[in-house]
Amino acid sequence: MPAIAIRHATNRERAAGLTLLGMALLLKLPYLANYRFNSDEPQHLHVVWGWTHGLVQYRDVFDNHSPLFHLLMVPWLALAGERADALVLMRVPMLALYVLAVALTYVLARRLFDARIALLAAVLLALHYEFFFTSIEFRTDNLWTVVWLAALVVIAGDPLDARRAFATAAALGAALAVSQKTALLLAALAGAALVVAAASAEVRAAFPPRRAARLAGAAAAGLALVPALVATFLAARGALEPGVRDLVTHNIVPGLGHWNEPWRWPAGAAAIAAATWVAARSVRSAAGDRTRIRRVLVFLAAAIYVVALEAFWPLVTGQDKLPAYPLAAIAAAAAWQYWQDRRATRGRSAMWPAAVLAAWLVVELGVIVGKGPIWRDRGRPQTALVADVLRLTGPGDYVFDAKGETVFRRRAFFPVLETITKERIRRGLLPDTIAESVVRTRCHVAVLDSAGFPARGRAFLNANFVSVGALRVAGHRLDPTAGAGTPVPFAIAIPGRYIVIAPGGAAVGALDGVPGAGPRELGAGTHEFTPTGGATGPLAVVWARAIECGLSPFGGHGSRP
Repeated sequence: MPAIAIRHATNRERAAGLTLLGMALLLKLPYLANYRFNSDEPQHLHVVWGWTHGLVQYRDVFDNHSPLFHLLMVPWLALAGERADALVLMRVPMLALYVLAVALTYVLARRLFDARIALLAAVLLALHYEFFFTSIEFRTDNLWTVVWLAALVVIAGDPLDARRAFATAAALGAALAVSQKTALLLAALAGAALVVAAASAEVRAAFPPRRAARLAGAAAAGLALVPALVATFLAARGALEPGVRDLVTHNIVPGLGHWNEPWRWPAGAAAIAAATWVAARSVRSAAGDRTRIRRVLVFLAAAIYVVALEAFWPLVTGQDKLPAYPLAAIAAAAAWQYWQDRRATRGRSAMWPAAVLAAWLVVELGVIVGKGPIWRDRGRPQTALVADVLRLTGPGDYVFDAKGETVFRRRAFFPVLETITKERIRRGLLPDTIAESVVRTRCHVAVLDSAGFPARGRAFLNANFVSVGALRVAGHRLDPTAGAGTPVPFAIAIPGRYIVIAPGGAAVGALDGVPGAGPRELGAGTHEFTPTGGATGPLAVVWARAIECGLSPFGGHGSRP
């Protein structure tokens, strides 16, 4: 890593940087409501809601994420309340985490380089479209990124004593309680530290055995602190064993995702070896300069993490790279300043670096506006779904959904239907008991059809539910083609109150031989409706509460992809 001269931002640069940071923050505000909701967001909020109702994560509510984020969000949801737009309000703390991430990036860059690079790094991060949009979403990864950056900020300071080792490790322990992917970050940081120690005699001399043992003890205590507290909290509620099942056993599926691509392992190992070689050379050329050595440590840890993520982690999503974006922004800012300084030492104009930077920022802003137009409300479908659920169901009702997108009701099928669960069902490692779960919980409300639902459960839902707008409710469409006076048989799988209706309103006829179409309590089994009067059209037997709420299967929406 080349030496970079220390520079201070001019008043004009500070004004421009602060203006861009303010612009990024203001641009975030309309997106809190208008940016589309990722399927992970209601899943996280459903877990938080469970805690507010005495439902213990893992024991009563399935989740394959670490619990600290959800526990910390409980007071905020209690303040927001159960409302259709709750997810919008739950994005407000994410805005605070975004500001914290940008601020910590500035502090880290200033400790590693100077205030000018720090300001540019903060701007580059704040306006990077992937970080900008992912950090809007209500998800664990935002808190995870902040505590990871906090650990790096502590590492980058002086002196490295027992207190600093404890604080760094405590932040990493908190990260572990937020996301299991912290295991990769820990491995990457440990690997980078070993490379630095192996390449620098000065580093080895600075950590004699007694001092190293003292620091290691402090770090071990710090790392264990938050996970031990969380584990004790879960154990006291009978959720430790279910937590191990959801967090570890459930997530490990041989041959899943990237694990089915064996070429990634040697490619990843080769990339890590190359990064290690470059880092070792940089450490040796630093000649004991502690700031330059810390730079190598931090950037090598980030590089190892990204490579290990792509090579060895089974499922990789955009949010998994959130902890790497701040380091990428710092590296880009340092490279830009190095380029500008090189041109200055050769007597060349600084116009080109300035033009490239300006063009880059314009492109980032253009991508943000183009990818998510402020004027288009793409969060409305999720809000409408929750509104319909609150309208149709009471606190004691169960619903069927994929991952918790109905948010404020208990789920009939315990596991969330995400990639790992569906793969387990496909392989026969987890039984598809959707039908049995829906019947057992007397679930009368389900989300719309999806090709991603397990085949057996999907067939049951399609056979026993009808669409009434943004949701489905228990019922059947009937087609009395034989005309008036001819009984139309149908089967009820989920006992409850039902009513027979026509497109124009209540149907005329006899239900199980009793005049009148309902509403009526119907048990599981076969029933029949005999239409009377003149010619009849299509009919439907529907869970009565949907009709009472003004919803009808006639003219409802179809399946979603």
